[in-house]
Parts: sequence; structure tokens; C-alpha cells
Amino acid sequence: MITVKYEELKKATFNKLKSAGIDDKQAEIITDILLYSDIRGIHSHGVLRVEHYINRMKNGGINLNSNFKINVLKPSFASMDADGGFGHVATKYAMEWAIKTANEQGIALIGIKNNSHCGALGYYNKMAIDDKKVSLIMVNTDPCVIPFGGKKSFFGTNPISYGFPAKRDFILGDMATSKVSLGRIFTARDNNETVPLDWGVDENGNPSSDPNKIKYVVPFGGVKGYLIMTMVEAFTGLLIGNVYCNNLVKMYGDMDKKRNLATFILVIEPSLFNDMETFLNTVQSFIDDIKKEPTFNENETISIPGERKEACAENYVKNGVPLSENVYKYIFE
Repeated sequence: MITVKYEELKKATFNKLKSAGIDDKQAEIITDILLYSDIRGIHSHGVLRVEHYINRMKNGGINLNSNFKINVLKPSFASMDADGGFGHVATKYAMEWAIKTANEQGIALIGIKNNSHCGALGYYNKMAIDDKKVSLIMVNTDPCVIPFGGKKSFFGTNPISYGFPAKRDFILGDMATSKVSLGRIFTARDNNETVPLDWGVDENGNPSSDPNKIKYVVPFGGVKGYLIMTMVEAFTGLLIGNVYCNNLVKMYGDMDKKRNLATFILVIEPSLFNDMETFLNTVQSFIDDIKKEPTFNENETISIPGERKEACAENYVKNGVPLSENVYKYIFE
């Protein structure tokens, strides 16, 4: 691994995207979201993806000229047709609309269709947290996960994320509904690592610890994870996108086609239920009480969702971001 200063990585990533023909505004947004992931240790959704985005764009699978038009359906409801544009840009614009609308109406729901990969969902929840809003986001993705009891992929990793602000801290949960994201498998391949045997299966449905042999990943939590994975698909592909599961364009195939992903974003103004000070104090009390609970290892403290990633971000911004040699060479060449 090669350690790179945060600002140097940010500048190099922005320049790499610009040199590929992406305008300043979009390149800035994409860079910001990718670096959000890398400094939090989510390298599977960081600058590792730049090469893929550029290749897909050059082959026509990402539209550089989408205007990301938002169609307001009701005062609190809207839709966006991302027109195959960069998912990072579409999702950020959609969240900005949702936060503004929740400030005015108390609640906002926006669905994005014809979207592309948008990076780590937690970035957008953090936007809402910073405005003292509660948020829930769901996204469907192309098949790489076997359904419970199956042996071939049908579902995507179908991530879901949520955010709650508090008086001092916040809660931010962001997860794939697969055992791991497919990006984790790619990171293991890139770093020549083995992986736990229960992460994925080969083309015959057999468990494997070799990331190069893994073709499909599995749902987390058995049948319960499968239910949540199905719920995400229902609220995205069925409700919003009208394209689901095995009908979606593959991320690492059909590079000349738009992906047609769907995104569900819900933002709530929490002071509608209680005054803001009471709400923030209640969430903070909840966090504090969790952290007071006894732990199995005496020298540890129970962490809240998102806490370890924020500690990682502080460390990487101060001391540098680790990159694999292949990613480093691509970004800085």
C-alpha cells in the first residue's frame, strides 16, 4: 500500500476526471464523494472506481450531458430522470432538493430513475445530518447476489442507509444487504488477499475464499437479509425505476449501455414530532447510554453506527490515505 496525502489525492483525482472530459462541477462532486469513502476506509467505493467510470463514460455507458431535471409531483414528492448521468451528481442534487423541501414541508421523498452508480450512500445521509434532518436511502444494483436458497445471482447488493443527527454526535448506518459489497471482493483481488469462506460462491454455487474465483456474493443474515434485500428492490426498482434485478444493466458489462438504477431518498424534519432541542438531546442520550453498556472486552467501548468510520477519516486526513499500487499508478499517472 502507498500512503498519499489527502489534498494530493483529491487534486489528482479531480485532474484525472477532468482530463477525461468531465466538467469542473461534476468532477468536483465525484471527487468529493469518492474521497469521502477512501478516508473512511471504504476503499471499495473510493478512487478505485475512477478507472471504471472513465471507461464506462468513454464507451457511452455514462451520459456526460444529463441535466438531472427534477420533476415536482406534489409539494413533498418529486422524481428525477438522471438520464444515465453520473450517479454521484444526480444523487447529490436530489438530496439537496429533499433537504430544502423537508425544511419547507416537513418531509420529502424523491425517486431517481435511470441512475448510475452513486458511491457510498452515507455521503448523502451526512448531508442531511449536517442540516439536522433524518434520512433513509435505498438503491438497487445489478445482479451479483444469490437469493436465499439459490446458486446463481438474481439480486444486486441493494444497499440501504440511514442517518440521525444528535446533540454532539450522530448515527449513520450504511450497508449492503449482501454479506459484503462486491467492491470488497474487487479490493481483495487487487490486494491479493483471501476472504472469509462465507462471503461468496463460485460459478457452481460452492463457497470460496479465493476472491478471483468468487462469482456471486450471498445475502447477509440468511433469510432475514434476503427479506430486506427484497424490500430494497421493491422500494426502488418496482416503485420508482420499473426495472429490477436481472433486467438491470451490469456494472462491469455492457459498458455502452446506461445502467437504469433506481434510488429512493426520504428526508424528515424531526422537530415536527418534538422540538429540535428535545430530539437532539434524546438521540444523544440514546448514544451515550449505548456507550455505557458493558462490553465483552473490558478495554473496549461499544461504538455507534458510523463512529469508527469518522475516527478513520480523522486519521487518514491527518496522516494520509492508503492506496494499492495499481490504484495509485492509475490516479497519478
